[in-house]
Amino acid sequence: MKDAIVDCLAQFGWQKDRISDVFTRTFETVVAPKRASIWLNFDQEGKRWWLTNADFTSAGENVLAASYAIFPVDMSQAGIEQTVATLVAEMERKIAGAWSVRLLGQ
Repeated sequence: MKDAIVDCLAQFGWQKDRISDVFTRTFETVVAPKRASIWLNFDQEGKRWWLTNADFTSAGENVLAASYAIFPVDMSQAGIEQTVATLVAEMERKIAGAWSVRLLGQ
């Protein structure tokens, strides 16, 4: 299941760190390119994977602070793909609304 989540994130341009289960993607901002990140963790007690602790800070605000996804261990491949796609779309929308990114359009 972990590999399926990793592969889905890669399809959307998120790169996994070589050592830890953190994923990053760089976005253009008015100041300089800025990296967004999100962590993949396994909850042994709940028997599920989490994408959580997302970060993209702009003007002192982490616009991804409330972004997360839950993957129960019995989730289908189609469910994983849909959950990742929904999360990525939500994060991209929030990043597009971040102060340092919005200024690019002005």
